[in-house]
Amino acid sequence: MSQEMDVIEHLLEIEREASRTLVSAQTQADEKIAAARTKSDEQFKKLYSEAVKEIEEKARLAKKEITDSRQSSLDSCKDSLSSLEMDVEAFNSLLENYISQ
Repeated sequence: MSQEMDVIEHLLEIEREASRTLVSAQTQADEKIAAARTKSDEQFKKLYSEAVKEIEEKARLAKKEITDSRQSSLDSCKDSLSSLEMDVEAFNSLLENYISQ
């Protein structure tokens, strides 16, 4: 009977060792997963930040281009209007024709 007890005790010790190994493996796996998640999050934040900066720069350049184009059009229109001479006689004639109708 003592030999049977020794065998049972040995099997129980093997089971406890397997349980400890399993817990250790699970702990290591959890640590690796957490480290990988942290690294992945950092990489995502870095890439996201770079993408946002790129988009913001493109938007800034597009806005500047539109603003410059608008200002150029306004300046051109002002120059065109300022170069026109007033024809007071023609205006008065047109006004008289309009009023007399």
